[in-house]
Amino acid sequence: MGDRLKELRERSQKRKQLLAQAFGVDSPDGLKKVLKSKDEILNEEKPSKTGGAPALIVENQLSDEAVKKSDNTDDRKSFKRRKEELEDIEEELEEIYTDSSTFLKGTQSANPHNDYCQNFVDTGERPQNFIRDVGLANRFEEYPKLRELIKLKDELIQKTNIPPMYLKCDLEHFDLMDLQMKFDVILIEPPLKHYNIANGAVYDKYWNWDEIERLDIPAVAAQRSFMWIWCGNADGLERGRNCLKRWGFRRCEDICWIKTNINNPSRSKALEPGSIFQRTKEHCLMGIKGTVKRSTDGDFIHANVDIDLIIEEEKEYGSKQKPVEIFHMMEHFCLGRRRLHLFGRDDTIRPGWLALGDELTSSNFDRDIYMNYFEQGNLTTGCSEEIERLRPKSPTPKDPSASGRGGRGGQSFRGRGSSNPRGAGRGDRGGHRGGRDNRDERGFTGSGGSRQRGGYPHR
Repeated sequence: MGDRLKELRERSQKRKQLLAQAFGVDSPDGLKKVLKSKDEILNEEKPSKTGGAPALIVENQLSDEAVKKSDNTDDRKSFKRRKEELEDIEEELEEIYTDSSTFLKGTQSANPHNDYCQNFVDTGERPQNFIRDVGLANRFEEYPKLRELIKLKDELIQKTNIPPMYLKCDLEHFDLMDLQMKFDVILIEPPLKHYNIANGAVYDKYWNWDEIERLDIPAVAAQRSFMWIWCGNADGLERGRNCLKRWGFRRCEDICWIKTNINNPSRSKALEPGSIFQRTKEHCLMGIKGTVKRSTDGDFIHANVDIDLIIEEEKEYGSKQKPVEIFHMMEHFCLGRRRLHLFGRDDTIRPGWLALGDELTSSNFDRDIYMNYFEQGNLTTGCSEEIERLRPKSPTPKDPSASGRGGRGGQSFRGRGSSNPRGAGRGDRGGHRGGRDNRDERGFTGSGGSRQRGGYPHR
């Protein structure tokens, strides 16, 4: 576009020089004395609308001046031809499009309030930038019960958290079995090459998925436990699912980080190699191990407290940080207090968590001290009466004779019942694969198999 514009301007300048010679002026700048500028013509048109002298037509002016300069018919024809060429070049110069409004006249897309995709094409502002109340602070302003529930759970988690612990180690050579501990919640944040390509994050060593699969996760996963693993986009989704399967977990949810670019819309136009669309999201897969039912294991999980979307500003180029909201999701959902973060960093050290990774600058982990926090068997945060009253509940099981844990948990019998011999965390699907309430017991979808958000507001 720049070369074309330069060529047009050179042609325009040459035509102006020819016109100057035809009018007998020294330079193209002298044409202003002979040919009035557009601003002068507009100024003459304004008084004509209010009763002043009528505006002169440009063509008449040019013709009169040409006649004054020369009585030769050929000169007048040459002047008219040059004048027409000048008008054509001016029209070409004016046809420089800065957005899509010229092409969208008369369409619904001409209104940016109705077409955020077209607005993204024109400005680089992603459609998710315009979703309101996505932050943790103001998300539940119009829902006082949910706001109170989150507040009470955060207070309880803060009260029952152990001090932060961290261990600097190279996970490529460190044997997780040496920890001699089991964990209820495990978060893996692998240093993938994808993050360097997508966001410029630089690691001392990039792990491939084959190396990640070789991590001895079963050695540190409790009988009932949950796994979260960040896997980026594209191929990472499939490889992440393979990791969960290899480690004995069943994928049950996919947490999606939708990235906004309110602070830097200009960075949104770069395509990643091999991608077809603009990639503005990132995935964190969630897996479940063991027998965990939403309706009977209220002492270990609280389902439907959060949703499966995180809408947050994209981090700065080169940043390795993930949304801190993922920690809130895990802590709200699983009441287990033993939490492990693999590939942790100094900026991810957090109360209630043990962080392992080679990017930690120091270590304070002591196994005996860590185990003393759980010596009395208090492996969960517990639950207050008010939290139990406010939290979303599962439908009551249809079989009244089925026994199991109460809603708030405690010392109660863990019944399996003869109607679900193959349950293993799959609810009633072991014996009733065709029923509409089959997935209800898993705690991650609503009754009747339909997706629900536990009463949370639409975002």
